[in-house]
Amino acid sequence: MNTTNRPPRGPRPIRFGPQAHPRLRVDGVDLVTRPMTPDDAQGVREMHERCSPESLRLRYFGPVPRLSDAVIRLFTDPERGTTLVTHVAGEPGNVVAMTNLMDLAPGEAEVALLVEDRWQGRGLGRVLLRHALALAPSRRARVVTASVYATNTRMLSLLEGAGAEKPSMTGMVLDVRLPLSSSTAEIAPCG
Repeated sequence: MNTTNRPPRGPRPIRFGPQAHPRLRVDGVDLVTRPMTPDDAQGVREMHERCSPESLRLRYFGPVPRLSDAVIRLFTDPERGTTLVTHVAGEPGNVVAMTNLMDLAPGEAEVALLVEDRWQGRGLGRVLLRHALALAPSRRARVVTASVYATNTRMLSLLEGAGAEKPSMTGMVLDVRLPLSSSTAEIAPCG
């Protein structure tokens, strides 16, 4: 409760203290995951430039030549959602992945991941999805959704492994739903 004895309204921005940034080790490299700030724009843009056209197509449903300032503002606006960057420890500009958990409607958030090609297939996406699901209750989300190409078997497998409902195969883009249970909310963030 706040000082007016009313419950807070809307999503709460996620705040991390310096010791709370999840850390993990992938193939001997220490990585840090933390909320994106406007200072991360260049590192995020450079990561996008290193991604293959196919990775960008799977994430954005088309090519993304360069992220605009408006998109960067959206990604860093805590009232709209949470964007996390994952970078090499000690090198905040060396971003290797981005996780978006954006508010859609009351009780619903959308998750999307982009992992740089050379970091794919190492389990990083699975860990980042679990972390996003652990953060979702702090955004007051009861359901997390993802729009995924039906051919994106990696992402569909990650979502299924996290407990997503089986989507009906009705088109090229599937809307996958992952209702959060109390056990989902207790998943420990990566770290």
